Amino acid sequence: MKTLRILFALSALMALPSAALALPALQLGPGAVGSWSYDNGTQTWVNQSNPFSVNAYANSNTSGANGAYAWDSAGAATQTAYLVISAIPMVNADAFDVTVENDGGALAIFDSGFGAPPLEDSNSLAPHGIFDTYFEIYQFNFDGPLTSIGNTEPGQSGSGDGFVESFDVMINSMVDPVYGVHMDLFVVQGDGTYTPGMTPDNKLVNAFAPFSHDAESVPNNFDVPEPSSLLLLLVGFAGALAARRR
Repeated sequence: MKTLRILFALSALMALPSAALALPALQLGPGAVGSWSYDNGTQTWVNQSNPFSVNAYANSNTSGANGAYAWDSAGAATQTAYLVISAIPMVNADAFDVTVENDGGALAIFDSGFGAPPLEDSNSLAPHGIFDTYFEIYQFNFDGPLTSIGNTEPGQSGSGDGFVESFDVMINSMVDPVYGVHMDLFVVQGDGTYTPGMTPDNKLVNAFAPFSHDAESVPNNFDVPEPSSLLLLLVGFAGALAARRR
């Protein structure tokens, strides 16, 4: 009888859906631009070039392992979401400058601060070795056509209907000791609009990209000329052209 109970328990466990194989509610993954590879140790997509592009994915019709994110699966309505870019390693001051473009236009910084975003939400993103640190939040909409999406974690399966947004990112500057930026993704409850400064925010984080489906950029040989150096370079180039003409 004991053996039968054990076999029954094992068969019940095998019948349960695997969280590892589930398609997450939200995901990040490599875009078309950049030198991307997956770090199995940290379970993170890592880019090593600048500029680069990164994609965000939303599962439109089922609840994922990291929060319910189903809305109109026919794509009739858009969904507000938030891309978080954070400093690596942990710093408590504005130590990087980035340009983020989506749908052909630059996104303004929606919110920024130090800690685990969003600051006013008791359901902030978990530390996972990144927070507390300086971060910037960029608001965008999943407003493209409904399409088929898959699991961005290598070796994992799962597919379904969803939406994709692409971001073009340029790291303009990083101040010591920052050597890279980490990217996360989240949405909030209610009408989906996060309200910075509201304490407490009554629209808690509803879904986020799991740690195995996030991304970061650590450019190799990162070098952005200082304004004075760039000016000297341009003056020298102009002088060389003038001498050649003479």
